[in-house]
Amino acid sequence: MRWMIKDAIPLPQSEAPGELKPIDIVIDGNKIIRLGNDLDPKELRIENVLSAQDKLIIPGLINAHLHSHDRFDKGRFDNLPLEVWMALYNPPTAGRDWTPRECYLRTILGCIEMIKSGTTTVIDDLHPGFPLSPECLDAVFQAYQDIGMRARVTIAYADKPYYQTIPFLEELLPQHLKPAPELYAEAGHDAVLNLWRDFAKRWKDRVQFILSPSGPQRCTDGFLKKVWNLSEAYKLPVVVHVLETKVQAITGRHFYGKSIVTHMQDLDLLTPLTVLVHCVWVDDHDIELIAKAGASVVHNPLSNLKLGSGVAPIGKMLEAGINVGIGTDNHNASDTANLFEAMKAAALIHKVSHHEYNKWTGAKEALHMATLGGALCGGLSEETGKIEPGKKADLVLLDLNALSFFPKNNLLNQLVFSENGTAVDTVIVDGNILMEGRRLISVDEAEILRELRERIKKIQKKINAGIPDGRELEPYFRKAYYRSVEMGLIPNT
Repeated sequence: MRWMIKDAIPLPQSEAPGELKPIDIVIDGNKIIRLGNDLDPKELRIENVLSAQDKLIIPGLINAHLHSHDRFDKGRFDNLPLEVWMALYNPPTAGRDWTPRECYLRTILGCIEMIKSGTTTVIDDLHPGFPLSPECLDAVFQAYQDIGMRARVTIAYADKPYYQTIPFLEELLPQHLKPAPELYAEAGHDAVLNLWRDFAKRWKDRVQFILSPSGPQRCTDGFLKKVWNLSEAYKLPVVVHVLETKVQAITGRHFYGKSIVTHMQDLDLLTPLTVLVHCVWVDDHDIELIAKAGASVVHNPLSNLKLGSGVAPIGKMLEAGINVGIGTDNHNASDTANLFEAMKAAALIHKVSHHEYNKWTGAKEALHMATLGGALCGGLSEETGKIEPGKKADLVLLDLNALSFFPKNNLLNQLVFSENGTAVDTVIVDGNILMEGRRLISVDEAEILRELRERIKKIQKKINAGIPDGRELEPYFRKAYYRSVEMGLIPNT
């Protein structure tokens, strides 16, 4: 079908105030084929016209890093560093035994939050835990397919026992809290790689499988090399957590005698398909290596702040020419999947890093991270991230009569600093309208929430069953965290 969005207001290309000139966008199937002013629908054989009068149009937002698996944990914790938080929120010694339906519903719930705040594409770094259930994994992919979002979804895997991934933890942890090696052997390199190949072959269109070895310090060098070989063979991005926390800042030196980024470089793991998540504690040499390799970085300002991880040197990365996307990360480490909140944080927190205000990261850079920057992270820059002919029709319309845009002074600044997603009126993905007039079309939101309310006690019972395991593990994770401080390996802040 050929249809038109008429009289939409684009973001001005200049900061100088002036008349807001509307544009028309012609969509054929799932692609934008023409932009123009005062286009005639009859002349162009348009079948349907969507009026966008008084609506701002922007590319669909791209959440370049989300963990959908903890959607039911939203809001559970505060004032914990990552290493201690990991022990408490989903203890590695406890399982939750999610059903495929529960996995489907939690993914849909996250999608509803994202769509209603203007996100059209997500890179979901799914950490399903053991044992791997193909039925539960397929349920996550199917949820994105059914709701209509564009998604790149991982099935994360790390082949080292959890107690070997944090300095000092292995020697502190009692033997009975160390899982049997058979647990990791049963998953195994070959089994996981075969599972990944299967998902890569089956999910490769609007919803696509990509790779995730979690973090370099969580994997053996041999497995990492196999992952990047698979990346090259299938041309798939690799999502990997790197230098997120203060403890991880010393992990490379503690485990390898070098920076984790240098370790990755030595293993030939820095490529244009490498997506480094966080990079809070990278130094100038790390940044140089990342830039030279053409790898991307995903900035997660909200979770980095909440977990006390720090502020990533995004300004230096952008100056070095590194592509940067932006993500919301865990549902209970930033407690939101709303990319407007992450954009605002990204445009604010770097202003305190130095006094050269003409080099501060601001609204323009934050919006780029949330659109084309994210598209580049997901290998999607040929498809989405900009409004231009040839790109997929992934678009968002915002109501310019909303309070966030009154009065209309600088639409870019107001979009990033004043808006929180409530002005999002219409969301389009792949040429399909997923939400119009703030009403979801692709799913029955009320029915989804009704079913979740019926199931929530059982869901929370599964979560609560792991609390005793977390409490047993917490003192040892805390000691490992503080031992790093006491030994002077990280700043005592």
